[in-house]
Amino acid sequence: MRGGTAVRAAVVMAVVLGAAGCDTGDGGTSAAPSVTVRAEDLGPVTKASAQAEIDAAAADAGAPAGDPDWAKMTASRCGAGYRGYGTEGEKVDPGRYEAVVGELRERGWQPSGEAPERKDENGTVQIAQKVFTKRGWTLTAEFQGFETGLISVSAADKACIDEIRDRVPLPVQSAPSAGGTEGQ
Repeated sequence: MRGGTAVRAAVVMAVVLGAAGCDTGDGGTSAAPSVTVRAEDLGPVTKASAQAEIDAAAADAGAPAGDPDWAKMTASRCGAGYRGYGTEGEKVDPGRYEAVVGELRERGWQPSGEAPERKDENGTVQIAQKVFTKRGWTLTAEFQGFETGLISVSAADKACIDEIRDRVPLPVQSAPSAGGTEGQ
């Protein structure tokens, strides 16, 4: 399994979002439109338009083809995503990741944060992560330089996620009492 903890976290998110049942905004289909969506589009971001932008950004940046098994697994109603693995013949590097990030910016995704890059003992970037927003959606782009490298992009509709939270109440834990006055 590549990426260890990151992969497990992504799988958990995909399962939760996939089972959630939010409206997709695209009639329930998962096929991406054939038109490349650009930043000039000021309409609402839908699952289909987010997926089209992600796919087009990866393709225009020359990133590896998306993993179809990953696409099926992450085909949630609240989100869209891409995962491309390098090969022994053509490894994915931080430059390719930055090209994908640049393409996302061209499509109107606004930077909203990033994690510090993690580098190996030689100073080579091994992990990079940036977060973007666009009209109610949050997108995370990640690079992992281990083995042959991978680029992962995941986007989620905040309103859809909030709807899930409203429908699936989380248990509230009460704080332990201070001073040990229980039972007095």
